[in-house]
Amino acid sequence: MSQLTNKTERKAIKVIANTLRFFQDTNLLFVSAEDAFAIRHAEIMLRAVIESNGYKDYYKKGKGTKILKDKKPKYHANELF
Repeated sequence: MSQLTNKTERKAIKVIANTLRFFQDTNLLFVSAEDAFAIRHAEIMLRAVIESNGYKDYYKKGKGTKILKDKKPKYHANELF
């Protein structure tokens, strides 16, 4: 059973990001249309969890999965200078 908190910790985000690399291989397999839709939906939801916590995930073969904290811009989009 998980412990619920106000903020998802970085370790949990890393575990979620590690699972995303396995979704890339499903397009090479024979799956039904309903299952393909469910798999794609699950991938989108997991990416949404990562991005909503301010991270981006990157996977490189041989290097593994890395998560990077998104840097917020120092200015607002509507400011010119």
